Amino acid sequence: MHLMVQLTAAGKTMDFIAIERRRRRSGFTLVEVLCSVVILSIALLAILSAMQGARSAARNALYLNIAANAAQSCIEELRSRQWDSIIAPPNSSDPSLPTPNVIAVVVSPYPTATDQELVLVSATVSWPDGQTTRKLTYETLITNYY
Repeated sequence: MHLMVQLTAAGKTMDFIAIERRRRRSGFTLVEVLCSVVILSIALLAILSAMQGARSAARNALYLNIAANAAQSCIEELRSRQWDSIIAPPNSSDPSLPTPNVIAVVVSPYPTATDQELVLVSATVSWPDGQTTRKLTYETLITNYY
């Protein structure tokens, strides 16, 4: 049996039992809080995992773009030379790529050319990516004819 206590102050009556029942019903239980923390943790892990994948993809795209620019630059530098001075430069590297990276350029006569005024230029850029090595190769033909 509940004992009903009433307090009258300034013309208002308060029922302490009703207040106590409301207090028990408001708020969250420990189980509800723990469930919400677990759900929130799972959601945050999914978001962080997606962000890590996006960051890795962005880094790979950046390195691929740098490698493409380096290879294209080597080829354009050979195109700008006089025909007699088109020779493969020594291997080099790019400080924007992870080390050790190598830019190798090969100049060779085109295999099916009937004359000697057509060369195949191959620029290969390689750089480490975790446990593997990524490579990008640009090839072009350079001729002495205009």
